[in-house]
Amino acid sequence: MAASIRGGEVVVFFTGGTIGMSPVEGVHGVAPGGNFRKLLNELAPQPDGVTLRPVQWSDKPSPHMTPEDMFRLARDIQAAVDEENVLGAVVLHGTDVLVESAYMADLIVQSPKPVLLTGSMRYYSESGYDGLRNLINAVRAVLLPLPPGTGACVLMTDRIFAAREAVKVNSLNVDAFESREAGVIGYVAGESVVLAGCPLSDHPGLKINTDHIEPNVPLITSYTGMDSTIIDHARENGAKGLVIEGFGAGNVPPKAVPGIERCLEADIPVVLSTRCIEGGVWPIYGYPGGGADLVDKGVINCGRLGGAKARIQLMLALGMTDNVQEIRNLFE
Repeated sequence: MAASIRGGEVVVFFTGGTIGMSPVEGVHGVAPGGNFRKLLNELAPQPDGVTLRPVQWSDKPSPHMTPEDMFRLARDIQAAVDEENVLGAVVLHGTDVLVESAYMADLIVQSPKPVLLTGSMRYYSESGYDGLRNLINAVRAVLLPLPPGTGACVLMTDRIFAAREAVKVNSLNVDAFESREAGVIGYVAGESVVLAGCPLSDHPGLKINTDHIEPNVPLITSYTGMDSTIIDHARENGAKGLVIEGFGAGNVPPKAVPGIERCLEADIPVVLSTRCIEGGVWPIYGYPGGGADLVDKGVINCGRLGGAKARIQLMLALGMTDNVQEIRNLFE
């Protein structure tokens, strides 16, 4: 499907990341290089009536992005797309935590206008640089436009993923992103953006309306022989919520269970996810530490949501309410 051109602005947020990095004298490796304007200057002129509005939001490597940064970025995207003349937003972002910022935007931004996050796996002056193509295609996807209800999306390597489903699966390969079982929303063919056959709904999906987040939400990954020490440490140091990545369908070692129980007794919501990329949490096992056992004790099942995104959702939920049942309803 070719782009459906309308007049207006596409707001392009630059947050930093490999897409703008270059070798820097005296530095081992590449680092932020102030290349945003150079990148924009390489774009072909836009269709008549369409302009790009650049926003130099930051120039951070994505591991430097905090949840508070992601929340502020999502609110700034919301403010931009609220403007009548704005067609949608493109966000250039480092790929390491790209999917977390995308999911934050997906939960916060309430607008039918497209929001595309993209970046690059190769730095600005590297052979085979993929950043320019990703930027061009993200702008094309905004002009398509994507159907209402799509939510925030990640565009990498000619494919468009829903923010909720996108996951980075390779640390170096240009084709580094995949979807958690749901398939792609669309893909690029030549100079066109084609919508895939996966069902899309006019329903906007889960949105959380809050003016702040609770950042003190640790993410703990289960490991063999794990006991309650790290869980107790989180609780004793003021954690307001906890996300635990279990094994398989959502199972933890039995010695970790007492620490989880102490969190629940203190009305600290505990959300259960899995280390597995696909499949999600299913409360099948009733042995001590099994998913069914944990859910029966009051642990919140996050379903197919990955641990990092479950943490984003819990931080937002705790910004809205400290009622554990209301938080459970947002997940389940």
